[in-house]
Amino acid sequence: MEDNIIIPQTIDAGEFLYRGVVDSQWDTEHNRPSSATFKDSKGASVDRDVLFRNKDVCVTALLKSKPFKAICRVKESDVEGVNAVSKYLPVPGNDFHCEIHDSEQKVTLSGSKTKKLRDLAEVVYTHTENCIE
Repeated sequence: MEDNIIIPQTIDAGEFLYRGVVDSQWDTEHNRPSSATFKDSKGASVDRDVLFRNKDVCVTALLKSKPFKAICRVKESDVEGVNAVSKYLPVPGNDFHCEIHDSEQKVTLSGSKTKKLRDLAEVVYTHTENCIE
C-alpha cells in the first residue's frame, strides 16, 4: 500500500465488511453461509471496502489469502444494528483488516448475533466448482 494513503480509523456506517466462508461454514440445505461464518473466538475477521476498494478488489484480496467457498459482506450499520462492534485492527500485510466483536468487552459473538449477521449477509462470490446454484 502507498504510504501517503491514510485509512480512517472510524468505520463508516455505509462501509461493507467482507468475510470469507470456508466449506464447513456453508449451509448446503439453504445455500447460504451458516451462522458459524461469524463465530470466531478471536473475533470475526473481515476486510473493509474503504477508500478505493470496491467489491471486486475486496473479493480478490480475500481470495489471495485462502481459497474460500464463498465470500459475503455485511454493512457496518448492520453490525451496529445487532449490537455488535467492528474494530479497525490492521495486521501486517493487510491494512484493511477489521474484526467484528460481540461488544467492547467480549470478543466472540453470541449465537443470536451470528444468526442475525448471517441473515443480513449478502453473498458476493461463490467458488464455481462448488457453487450450488
